[in-house]
Amino acid sequence: MGTRDVGAFRDAGRTLFSLGLVKGSEGNLSVYDGETLTVTRTGCALSGLVEADVLDGSLDNPPPSASSDLDVHLAYYREHGRGAVAHAHPPGTVPEGLPESGEHGAYAFAASLAEAVGLIVEGARTR
Repeated sequence: MGTRDVGAFRDAGRTLFSLGLVKGSEGNLSVYDGETLTVTRTGCALSGLVEADVLDGSLDNPPPSASSDLDVHLAYYREHGRGAVAHAHPPGTVPEGLPESGEHGAYAFAASLAEAVGLIVEGARTR
């Protein structure tokens, strides 16, 4: 998957939304191909991503409007290298009063967005 595959981002976002794993502007998605970091914009709704919601940068120079959870995504890529990260909020995974950014909810790292979303879905089903 190329990092500019906005269709893969749309599919991943719609899946998470349709299964009730995100609502409103919750959650975020990213892909890193070893050079380019592609990440959803802060405040966007994964249920209806448009081209402008998917931003490009690098690990050392991420896009300025990237997700508020960017630091968590960067940590995954710095540890594992190429892949994809999906972040969702399955019921019961976000304690009340938790700050908006930082590790909360459910994160999954995999080779592709579809695989990362699949891991989140699987985890939500076994909760």
